[in-house]
Amino acid sequence: MITGEDNLSKRIEEIMMELVSVKSDTGTSEEREIEKYIYQWFKNLEYFKHNSDYFGKYSLKDDYLNRSVVWALVKGNGKNTVVFLHHHDAVDVYDYGVLSDYACNPKVLNEKIGSMPISEEVRYDLESGEWIFGRGTCDMKGGAAIQMALMEKYSKDENFQGNILLLSVPDEESLSAGMRGGAELLKELKDRFSLDYTALINSEPHQRDHRDTGIIYEGSVGKTMPVVYVRGKKTHIGDIFQGFNAVVLLSEIVKRTELNPDLSDVVGNEVSPPPSWSFARDGKESYDASIPPSAGGYFSILTMTRTPKDILEQLKNISQDAFESVIKEMNEKYKVFREKAGKKAEKLPWKSNVKTFAEIYEEAIKDSGDKFIDDFNKTVKKLEEDIKDNKINIPESNFVLIKKVLEYINDLSPVVIIAFSPPYYPHIANLNIEGTDSTIKLTEKLNNFAKDNFNESYEKRNYFMGISDLSYAALNDSDEVIPYIGPNMPLWEKLYTVPFEAMKELNLPSFIIGPWGKDLHKFTERVHRRDLIEKAPAVIEFALNELL
Repeated sequence: MITGEDNLSKRIEEIMMELVSVKSDTGTSEEREIEKYIYQWFKNLEYFKHNSDYFGKYSLKDDYLNRSVVWALVKGNGKNTVVFLHHHDAVDVYDYGVLSDYACNPKVLNEKIGSMPISEEVRYDLESGEWIFGRGTCDMKGGAAIQMALMEKYSKDENFQGNILLLSVPDEESLSAGMRGGAELLKELKDRFSLDYTALINSEPHQRDHRDTGIIYEGSVGKTMPVVYVRGKKTHIGDIFQGFNAVVLLSEIVKRTELNPDLSDVVGNEVSPPPSWSFARDGKESYDASIPPSAGGYFSILTMTRTPKDILEQLKNISQDAFESVIKEMNEKYKVFREKAGKKAEKLPWKSNVKTFAEIYEEAIKDSGDKFIDDFNKTVKKLEEDIKDNKINIPESNFVLIKKVLEYINDLSPVVIIAFSPPYYPHIANLNIEGTDSTIKLTEKLNNFAKDNFNESYEKRNYFMGISDLSYAALNDSDEVIPYIGPNMPLWEKLYTVPFEAMKELNLPSFIIGPWGKDLHKFTERVHRRDLIEKAPAVIEFALNELL
């Protein structure tokens, strides 16, 4: 039976409108406001008035915004448990411009957005009346509303077979502090209530290539953010060949990695997007007539198969080749320069030198011992305050720490340092989780259900390319992840960590099943109304019953 009945549909739309009205910009204290709202919403349900131990807040450890995960458990018969997951933060509303005041008020926004310069497709959707516009309608307060409405419905079923555990997490749009803490919470609640987790359903939205074909994801792409720091050799521009310009070498590394399809992973007909640099610049803090002594940047690599170990090896090889290429070209130009001056050609002293952060950290301990460790830890403490005060962001703070390590190493020659910056998202896919054969067949059943009831089909994909909290529900290839991420991440276990052991223990098969949406993170963000209140809830409920 389709469960998108009028009452459930009405509740989903009501809850979503309420959630959207509570502004919850990611990385701000506003996240606590929606956290309070969701907590109070569960507290007001009749079920939780009589079962106050079945919901609560889980404070995130050392979180500078004092945020929490809100959780709630509808406990039926038996141990089998499906985990519902959604995030309650949203991106900011600055892109709405003059309509910013209405971004969280879909009813008013739908009336006013037509005055903005919008595409033909957006105008068509607006005039069709089929779409609800507003910040968070799509990403992902629509999916949150579906999950909350289903929790409310099943809390009234006295004969419910199984359990539903809901986690509403903050910070998904930034560093996923919520789900990194949520993995530990899942482990704790599993023991407290004697639960057997069957699967996790994250109700992130999906975007469609064809109107009548939805998408169900059985995993999520990984994200690794390498940091490349180049120390050159400073010199006056009048003695240019006595120095080594760090910008030149960094530029060569950027050139060899930006949009390089060789750095994409391929699984079947799914291909991860090639890497792209988010930041690159020299290390000069003021103008003078010298070349930059250093340069640094960071970029994102999306993965479906490669591990941090693989990425380090690839980047070391690329940087080594780039280093040798730059030295060769410098020597060729130096030869011509000398010949023009009527002088004999000489070879420049530079040699290729590429190291990981783990390698230079150990070298600094060897060369400088406790003096280095004390100064490094003081620098981390200072950075922690600067990050809180928005004086520096987390990725750029890595340059400060790498530079600090190099100060305590005896070798002063030009060098490339490769490190990792937060956030780190491991790739996850059900096809790589043992014992999920029966779970994987679920998507085929969901497709048949949608065809029979809505004359629509659902396409299965192994990886959600938008990056999601699903990454922390399991861990594959731990031997090629754990020993390479921590030692090469300057902020590891200081300002950032990933609960690898909890993830290994959970090993949860996961699905992304959510409403159809468009234009995530844009001022034209919108969710398809019928899919939100009828189709997606029916598909999720069918999945829930199958899994339990």
